[in-house]
Amino acid sequence: MKRPGFFPEFNRSQRRGIIIIFMLIILLQLAIYQSDNLFQKDQMTSKIPPDLQKQYDSLKIIALKKQEQKIYPFNPNYLTDEKGYFLGLNLDQLDRIYAYRKSGKYFQTKHAFKQVAGLSDSLYKILEPYINIPAYKNFTPPQYTYKKISNYDINKASAEDLRNINGIGAVLSARIIKYRNAIGGFTRKEQLNKVYGLTPEVINKIWQTFKLKPQIATPKKINVKPVNTATAEDFKKIYGIGDRLAERIVKYRKKIGGFTIPEQLNEVYGLKPEVITAFWQEFKIENPAPIRFKVDLNEANIKELAENPYISYPLAKKIVSYRTLHGAFRNFDELLNVPEYPKSKHKSICLYLKKI
Repeated sequence: MKRPGFFPEFNRSQRRGIIIIFMLIILLQLAIYQSDNLFQKDQMTSKIPPDLQKQYDSLKIIALKKQEQKIYPFNPNYLTDEKGYFLGLNLDQLDRIYAYRKSGKYFQTKHAFKQVAGLSDSLYKILEPYINIPAYKNFTPPQYTYKKISNYDINKASAEDLRNINGIGAVLSARIIKYRNAIGGFTRKEQLNKVYGLTPEVINKIWQTFKLKPQIATPKKINVKPVNTATAEDFKKIYGIGDRLAERIVKYRKKIGGFTIPEQLNEVYGLKPEVITAFWQEFKIENPAPIRFKVDLNEANIKELAENPYISYPLAKKIVSYRTLHGAFRNFDELLNVPEYPKSKHKSICLYLKKI
C-alpha cells in the first residue's frame, strides 16, 4: 500500500501550485527585508550639509564647556601651574608671570597682568571678570634691616653679631663664644674649624664678614686650680668636657689615687688632644698625689704586681715569666720588651715601682 504524500487530498498539479505559492511568499519577504536594510543604510550614510554640521559642532562645544568646571576668581600674584593650566595659559605665559614675581614685583592692576603674561584679547576678555587683585593690599616685598657688620673683630663679636651670618643660629653662636672664651680668644683662623657644627660654607661666610686681630685680642687671665681637688663642675667649664667626661675624669682620679703626672690624663677615654691642652691651661698638679705603695719589680710576685693600677693580672703574669726566663730587670726600660706591654702607660707604671 502506498504511503500518503504531501497534501494527499490534492492532486499532483494542485500540490505543485501550492509549493510555488509558498516559494513566492518567501521571496517576497526576503525582498521586503532587503529593501528596508538598504533604506536604513542610505539614511545613515547620507551626509549632513556643511553649514548644518558647523552649527552642530558649535552647539556641541558649547554644551561640553557648560559641563566643564567653572572659572573662579583668582589673584595672579598667587597663580600656580595647575590653576594657570586650567585658565588656558601656556608654559611661556606662566614662565613670564613667575619671572616677574621672582624679580620682587607684584601685579597691581589687571592690565599689568595681561601685558606681562602676553594674553590675547580673546583670552583676556574671558578671564578679566575673574581677576581679583585687592586694591587695599600692598604687594611690596617686606624689607628687612640687618645690622651692618664689616671687617669686625671676631674676638669682639657678640652672639647677636654672629647670628647675622646666614647659617648661624642661637646654638652655634653660643658655641663659638664658649670656645673663644675657653681658648682666650682666636689667634688663628684654623681654630674656628674646631667648633662643632660649623660647615666649611658657614666658616667661609664668617671670615668674609669678620677679621682676625690677634694683636688686639688679649689672652684670658686663667686662675689655675689644683686638679686633685677640683670638682666635676670645675671640669665642665673646659670647652669640650660635658657631664659624662667630667664624671669620667673624677672616677679615674679616684682609681689612681690622684694625678701625679700630666700624662695620666691622656688615659681618660674620650678626651681629645686639644681638650687636654685647654685642660692644663686651667688646672695644674699643685700637690702630686702620693704613691700609696711601690713594689720591687724584681721581687714582687704576680699578685703584688697586679695591685699596680696600670698592670692587669695577665700582664703581671707575663712580666714574671719574662723575669724568670731572662733574669732580673736591670732598669725599667727593659719592661718594654715584655710581650703586649702597654708602652703608652710606661711612665705611669714606673711611678708605682721601686727604683732598681
